[in-house]
Amino acid sequence: VAQLVGNTAIDGSSARKYYYFLRLMDGASTGSHASSSHLALEVALQTKPNMLLLTEEVEDKRMSLRELVNQIADMVARRAADGNNFGTILVAEGLLTAIPEFRSLISEIEALPMPMSEEKVMPHLTQWSRALFQSLPDFLRCELLLERQSNQSLQLSQIETERLLAWLVEEELKHRQNKGTFKGSFSPVCQFIGYQARCSMPSDFDSDYAYTLGATGALLAANKVSGYMAVVSDLSRPVEEWRAGGVPLTAMLSVPRGSGIDGFQPRPVIFPHRIDLDGAAFKAWAKERDECAKFEMYQNPGPIQLSGPSACRVSMTIADKFSYLRELETMRMHLSAIARRCRPGCDPRTVRIASQSMATLQLILDEFADAGEAIEQREK
Repeated sequence: VAQLVGNTAIDGSSARKYYYFLRLMDGASTGSHASSSHLALEVALQTKPNMLLLTEEVEDKRMSLRELVNQIADMVARRAADGNNFGTILVAEGLLTAIPEFRSLISEIEALPMPMSEEKVMPHLTQWSRALFQSLPDFLRCELLLERQSNQSLQLSQIETERLLAWLVEEELKHRQNKGTFKGSFSPVCQFIGYQARCSMPSDFDSDYAYTLGATGALLAANKVSGYMAVVSDLSRPVEEWRAGGVPLTAMLSVPRGSGIDGFQPRPVIFPHRIDLDGAAFKAWAKERDECAKFEMYQNPGPIQLSGPSACRVSMTIADKFSYLRELETMRMHLSAIARRCRPGCDPRTVRIASQSMATLQLILDEFADAGEAIEQREK
């Protein structure tokens, strides 16, 4: 995917007349209930586009659709002032689900059986959602009413978020032109990038990871251990230092909230781990995105290398994460140390402090383990 984006961005800097809006598929997407942008962040770190629109950041800042459009238009206007009427903008697949007004609209539409005509949908929408739905272009209204996924969520891959943003930005820039505050040109080109990268040749890392997962799964099966998912940690280290193990599927499953459709039985699912906005990977992008917006810092990682110094390179978002299995082992060591210090005959103050501290920790963990949310598994 990064190679395709890099090719497009560099081609755009050669033509110097198009704004590419590239929507990236994310395999971790589970519809509107939870969506992550790991792929978009990794591609941005490798290709340096002019702008990256992440689901997690938009949701964290509670940005409205108008604020998002103005942010893009401001970047286009600043580049136009420098004589640059071109650029590349990456859009995460689940972006619309992070926008508050769209989240309400999607929630109301998902409560209705689909497919359904617009005339039948309108009476079931609240006043605000109805107004938003009517303000959308024809193509997006049709896409919102398509047949659902098996989990009754919208088909995010079929919703042209990048086309909507380009359409709204174009309208905003026309308004600014009429006011005399924008004198550049804007020619958007929209594309969905996802399926094109599925048949790519696996890298050395991909092959090692697949072999390790397969061998771990075989060992679990040979030892008659069922209901476990094979996991591998320490992926940023050499292969010889990887840690393999199994995690009970029940520890990661969560039943999503009902969709409101009669007869629909929610199925247990594993929600994806979302981008850590305080993590090193996102901070690396945040540190350089102002320069990326102003200048052409495009990079192309090129094709996959099977030999040489770059063959064993690990994705930046993977290198950022800590070791899940190593952290579990460390936690067990701490618990064993507490148990040893709190044996019968120890100082009563030690027991009281340990008991109160553990009770406080349990209350904190209960706050995170909401009944409607998945338990996050931070693993590599």
